[in-house]
Amino acid sequence: MQTQQIKATRNILLITHFLPPSHTAGTEQYTLALGGALKSKGYNVTILCAEDWDHGAKYWNGVTNETLDGVPVVRIHLNWLKARNPNRILYESKPVERWLDRFLVANKFDVVDVVSAYSLGVGVLRSVKRANIPLVLTLTDYWFLCPSLQLLRSDGELCDGNTTPMQCESCLMANSNIYQRVMHIPLPELVKEQFWDTISHANLFTRQRGLRGMLLNMSDRKAVMKEAFSLPDIVISPSKIVQTMFAKNMDRHVEHLPHYHDLTWLADYHETNGSNVIRIGYLGQIQKIKGVHLLIDAFIKAGIETQARLDIWGNYLSDPQYVHELRGLMGNNLSIFLRGKYDREQLSRIMSELDIVVVPSIWYENAPLVIQEAFATKTPVITTNLGGMSEAVTHEVNGLLFERNDFNDLARQLRRVVDEDGLLEGLKNGISPVRGFDDESLELEAVYERLIAEKQRIIA
Repeated sequence: MQTQQIKATRNILLITHFLPPSHTAGTEQYTLALGGALKSKGYNVTILCAEDWDHGAKYWNGVTNETLDGVPVVRIHLNWLKARNPNRILYESKPVERWLDRFLVANKFDVVDVVSAYSLGVGVLRSVKRANIPLVLTLTDYWFLCPSLQLLRSDGELCDGNTTPMQCESCLMANSNIYQRVMHIPLPELVKEQFWDTISHANLFTRQRGLRGMLLNMSDRKAVMKEAFSLPDIVISPSKIVQTMFAKNMDRHVEHLPHYHDLTWLADYHETNGSNVIRIGYLGQIQKIKGVHLLIDAFIKAGIETQARLDIWGNYLSDPQYVHELRGLMGNNLSIFLRGKYDREQLSRIMSELDIVVVPSIWYENAPLVIQEAFATKTPVITTNLGGMSEAVTHEVNGLLFERNDFNDLARQLRRVVDEDGLLEGLKNGISPVRGFDDESLELEAVYERLIAEKQRIIA
């Protein structure tokens, strides 16, 4: 009872990039679920996020308040395209920073946990630090290292984050016609680098189409990110790959603390229905980095159309050009289905109609939510032997791994699922219980309470 009373006096602010209903990817779902879980445990929780990031008549379009799943949500309506310096606003927003200064004075928080800052900028970290509030940074993406969030180079190769400003700039600008024309001018490379560095400081140029959102002042961005990354009292990562990547590049300690998961949807889940074919599923964003094209290629290569079915779930309206490519790969195959967008209310039904889930991403995924959703229903997973995906899936124990970007290897694993008697059942038996928010206590609570206690000791 005393513990519950203490929690009731704790005010927690979670800061993230976006939230449902307009954005429903893993980080958004995790943040909302975390807010609800902390609230159910007795904490006073508020979530701050951006909204309409590329809509509105001006950069700052006001602040709205609402309640989402019982948690108070404050949304800052922004349009980065209308900013005076849109490229700088992509990583440092002084208007957001000044507003948060006032917000933190008006609302007394005991802990602030920044789950993602890419829509609001690094100023949120500075503001919390100035207010002398214990600050947690949870790494859910690679934004502090990579403007595109994914550490994936323009040529499709992986990046380790240890780059020069010009290497980052070349990657961002690779698809710009202006950049391509300049780089074909027969001048020394050093002259070209100095040219791009010079105009990256000039708003007159960086605001132009073809440069806006791409010609960032990368020297400045790297310095700003390094400084901001030193501010949190603790930095935590849900995966070891992200922990290692940031500890190495930012030269500071990062703690590994796996995510908990919202399992309330399991209340409507029923055991997998029987079928005369193996039902293979993909659930998530329909984007090239997610490797959906690899999955389609591999399914066809495996030659299992009469023995299996492939259901692809996700919003195929978000990237029409990529979906057009996928339809071309599918051809007239009658065993591959684009099922469309789904919400969490449908998740239990979808999972009950799948025998195995495939996560074929081609980048360093952090801690994919869909893997744990599959495991929560004892559904094995086939995924890329890379990053947080291979941390969650152990080959031939709870799933199967294939080499990154290798549709032939993925085809072999799909073929095994069809051909090898007892394989699916064995993989199901190898799945461990998923960490749910309904557990007695969360390790993250202990982090919050430790930071609060440390601050109180300093004040005393």
